[in-house]
Amino acid sequence: MAGISLLTIVALYTFVCTAIQTSMPVQYCPISQVCYQVAIPEASAARNGGNIYLQLRAPISYSWVAFGTGEYMKDSSMYIMYQDGNGNVTVSARTGTGHSMPRYNSIIQLELLAGSGLLDDGQTMVANLRCGNCGTWPGGTMSLDASGTPWIAAWKTGDAVNSADPDAQIRYHEGHDSWEFDLTEATVTDDANPYVNAEQFDNNNRGAGRGYADPRILITSHGVIMAVVMILLYPMGAALMPLTRKLLLHVSWQLLTFILMWAGFGLGLVSVQRIGFDFHSTHTLLGTVVVSLMGLQPVLGWLHHRHYQRHQTRNVVTYTHMWFGRALIVVGIINGGLGLKLAGSAAKFIVVYSVFAVLIAMAYVAISMWADFVQELYLKELKAYKAPPVKDSDSVGQVQTFTLPKTPKSPEETDLASSLKEYESMAVEVEGNEGAAANSSTPAVVEDWLVDEEDDEGAAAHH
Repeated sequence: MAGISLLTIVALYTFVCTAIQTSMPVQYCPISQVCYQVAIPEASAARNGGNIYLQLRAPISYSWVAFGTGEYMKDSSMYIMYQDGNGNVTVSARTGTGHSMPRYNSIIQLELLAGSGLLDDGQTMVANLRCGNCGTWPGGTMSLDASGTPWIAAWKTGDAVNSADPDAQIRYHEGHDSWEFDLTEATVTDDANPYVNAEQFDNNNRGAGRGYADPRILITSHGVIMAVVMILLYPMGAALMPLTRKLLLHVSWQLLTFILMWAGFGLGLVSVQRIGFDFHSTHTLLGTVVVSLMGLQPVLGWLHHRHYQRHQTRNVVTYTHMWFGRALIVVGIINGGLGLKLAGSAAKFIVVYSVFAVLIAMAYVAISMWADFVQELYLKELKAYKAPPVKDSDSVGQVQTFTLPKTPKSPEETDLASSLKEYESMAVEVEGNEGAAANSSTPAVVEDWLVDEEDDEGAAAHH
């Protein structure tokens, strides 16, 4: 009985979870807080036609955002949302024409539903839509029960359009993206607005697929790396030299930071290509300039070091290396704030970033000024130092007085005669006769070693 009850609970839990999962619209957010949703009623999916439900959501820092069917902008059916100037939003159904502004298409049966307008204390634009014929449009068709349907999106930050005209002029987009929705996961039970009383600020992707990394991860990684590089690593590396006076530590730190900076720049470049950001925006252009100019710093640092080794003084290259690097760090920090704005980050993140950057900048300025003051004072004293003149009395008490050594005594000449006489009277010792000479008074026979001995063989012949 207990086993049956457990199986019943598991089966009920699985059913509920499956029901909840299948009744949730699919969603894709190409960048932070810019999200698009699709929901397909079961009846529409069964007959591959009828109503579908869409949602567009973006911060009011965006002038407009667009959501469309198809793989490319040309011949796609697009739905563009912008502020109407009266506390609500306007949604315009348009047909994509390529690289020119899409024009209003009155054939599309689009209806703005409840829950639309400026939400989140007026900081977020939301459009909940019902479309009666979005499965078919002049440029193509879409199966409402397909597991891989292509969708596109575009957006533009800036001033609000503030128009209720569905054919209002909009400026060229600064970013775009494309992906696929699995509409089999977008099925909802009722043919009714699925966004009423639903979570409006969920930023998780559901039922969306693409063949490469989520661009939001790339953008976040780019932002984190570049913020750490500009706010922390470069200032700390610059402060190491005057604080520690260790050249190898300073060079190694800045070189690793330089490599990390280029890695962050590469992620940003890939993000621009994947999402389709406008490369001519202020953030991308200024960031490219800063990163490129940072390439001069290693050269200026080497020239400064070579001059300092030879002359032990600073010159124009030294101050150029110092102040040029500091200026690039400041510009890089400012550009980070522009990047947060471009990515549509919340105001609280921009404030936190700004406060943290200001605190780090103040600490760096204080350290740099103190270190520069100490170093300049040292160099000033070093240059002003003059060695006192050398005097003869300076060595007194420092070295010992030199004294000539005593003259050695020479041998007495009177001793030479007695020494020779003693030598002449000495007995000559002959090898082998030492004992005989000592016991006999007769002189020893001295053998003549030059006399030839008789030949033994010759003597035998005479016998």
